Amino acid sequence: GFVPGLFGTSHGALQFMAYEDLKERYNKYRNRVSDTKLNTVEYIMMAAISKIFAVVATYPYQVVRARLQDQHNTYSGVFDVIRRTWR
Repeated sequence: GFVPGLFGTSHGALQFMAYEDLKERYNKYRNRVSDTKLNTVEYIMMAAISKIFAVVATYPYQVVRARLQDQHNTYSGVFDVIRRTWR
């Protein structure tokens, strides 16, 4: 479970990347300068959407990591976990 655990660090990076991209696209859509500050509702919406994106993108690795760390099952590796989980 250690190697898949390393992928967990990508969650924050993906969320930040998505937030910045959404903010830039939204400001462009509203014909504003790209670094214009968002109001409270806009900020909450961008944060929520970027969090959903990061969770959807990284949740599958959490399942693999948890199953590899489970002491009651024996897997031959990451691909075995993925194959057996998919089935």
